[in-house]
Amino acid sequence: MRVTLRILLWAFGLSGVMIALSIFLLGAQATAWSGEGLISALGIYRGARSEPWSTSMDSELRFYAAMFGAYSLVMIWVARALAARLNIVPWLSAAFFVGGVGRAISYAAIGPPHPFFLVLMAFELALPPALVGLWLGLRNAP
Repeated sequence: MRVTLRILLWAFGLSGVMIALSIFLLGAQATAWSGEGLISALGIYRGARSEPWSTSMDSELRFYAAMFGAYSLVMIWVARALAARLNIVPWLSAAFFVGGVGRAISYAAIGPPHPFFLVLMAFELALPPALVGLWLGLRNAP
């Protein structure tokens, strides 16, 4: 369980840092269109890409990318010394899960986003319970 949790924290931490850097340096639209292109190339969705985003949205998301990057670095920091920082896992999981809930609220309030963002929402809602399950197993292990 410890190895699995450490791998998941590293993997999602590193991917989060890369996503944050992409949004921060290249812009939110370029990052989104890259993800949308990926699921199109994988045959998951072959429809049109999302509409262009406003300059205000780009500004806002580049700001939040710094926060997401910091969050992702904390995931890596926890993974590096998991035994000493195990108690941080549920907090990281809760924050990630609430982000997925935010996407679900957006879906319900204003309609479905591009399917790429539905894939992201699925990860954001499914991964945290798995992390907490692993955390509980380690916490209760002798």
